[in-house]
Amino acid sequence: MKLAALVYAGSLSPHAFEPLAGGASAYERSLGFASALPGLERLVVAEGSIAPPSGPQERFRRELWTVDGILEAMAEAGAGMDAIVLLWADQPFLDLGLAGRMLENYRRYRAEYCFADGYPLGLAAEIVAPRILPALRTLCASLPPEPARDSLFSVIQKDINSFDIETAISPLDLRDLRLTLACDTKRNTLLVERLLEAGVRDEGSALEVIPGRLDLLRTLPAFVQIQVAGGCPQSCALCPYPGVGGDILGRGDFMEKSRFVSILDQVEALSGDAVIDISLWGEPSRHPGIGDLIDEVLARPGLSLIVETSGLGWDRNLVRSLSEGLLAGRGAARLSWIVSLDAWSPELYEKLRGSGYAEATSFAEFLIGLFPRGAYVQCVRTRENEAELEAFWRGWKKKTENVIVQKYSSFAGFLPQRRVSDLSPLLRRPCWHLKRDLAVGLDGSVPLCRECVRGEIQLGNAFAEGGLEAAWAAGEAYHAAHIEAGSVPGSTYPRPCAECDEYYTYNA
Repeated sequence: MKLAALVYAGSLSPHAFEPLAGGASAYERSLGFASALPGLERLVVAEGSIAPPSGPQERFRRELWTVDGILEAMAEAGAGMDAIVLLWADQPFLDLGLAGRMLENYRRYRAEYCFADGYPLGLAAEIVAPRILPALRTLCASLPPEPARDSLFSVIQKDINSFDIETAISPLDLRDLRLTLACDTKRNTLLVERLLEAGVRDEGSALEVIPGRLDLLRTLPAFVQIQVAGGCPQSCALCPYPGVGGDILGRGDFMEKSRFVSILDQVEALSGDAVIDISLWGEPSRHPGIGDLIDEVLARPGLSLIVETSGLGWDRNLVRSLSEGLLAGRGAARLSWIVSLDAWSPELYEKLRGSGYAEATSFAEFLIGLFPRGAYVQCVRTRENEAELEAFWRGWKKKTENVIVQKYSSFAGFLPQRRVSDLSPLLRRPCWHLKRDLAVGLDGSVPLCRECVRGEIQLGNAFAEGGLEAAWAAGEAYHAAHIEAGSVPGSTYPRPCAECDEYYTYNA
């Protein structure tokens, strides 16, 4: 079987070229994997603005790659071949044994696409029949153009029944850990280094080590919620803030820009990249310099921004100017809006949230027009609005694909229990939020998590000595307590975690 391999290096991080555990870099290991594939006749590197080290491989170079561009390069590299293998150039644990089994299944069953499922991302490459690439290029037109590690599968999914697919199933399903074994971020590179130190080298060692070393998986914060305003235009029944924030309808306090910038600087230094949510509590539109705060986040290429809002109080000219600036090249894909509505009818909206239905729904439609991919409407599912949920879904689906039905949280018993059904898994894993999130209050205080509204556990303060780094380190003990509670008979979860069911929910 004649084989070609396309090594995608079009959006590499500098971490891909750093030595790992005193040895070869992720790039070198990925290239070594590709070079050793059985039957390989052609090896092509698709490189971008960061050029990999020179070598004997053929190279396709583009400053900006798209999914269609990758498929086009695969078609050129795979011309006259029986199969083409696609892999990313920053995955140090790609396994030749697994690849060999996948290639044999591809040949034996005359497949058109072969992938691995149940493994952590980064252990397996993908195999494609060159003859289906023209069809895939047609299908990819309706998807976001930015390449992602699951882009090829996302294209196939658009018409999955039209292709002959073979799947390599992991003997141990680790999908729920959401691991990416690649040196693409500071966070994932740290994970790779830890796993190398623990003995992971390939498929077998990964499946053996990872389930028993959940402590290694808490690396660096990926999602940072920041409160930038003390006031809110609504006292919502589904939110704990009215019960802890004082006179939220009359408050006018806000976080100074210099302090906000300090937090962003700390996040960059600690994590390198992260998603910033400026809506921990309070309404962001009440910040007098909200446009400047948004600009500060988007000026940093490693940071993305989520603005969760009631949809009330916004200057539409400001929002329109933000949209125009982003379209001019400042990163539209890094800004998302979520408008919390929670009801379809004005009557129920007023019962749950108060006045403002017309302004909120109008602003949501306004955002959808300006940010068709980045604007979302949200409904928290409760007993009170369950009867309207289908109408909410169907009504907004006519205007946008971005409709969120969010799980209700009682904030560890602080609010009445209003959930419609219990969706929690049978086996409790360590909390995602302790593993990935930081929450920063208006005064810089860092609670254990967003659900810790009574202030039972404080990890530190962003403006104190040690800042966010010290607060993140302080959270390690609570993550360890979760691991112990889930694995050692008789162990218990710390409060307020014991009463919380948000441990399985996952932020950006």
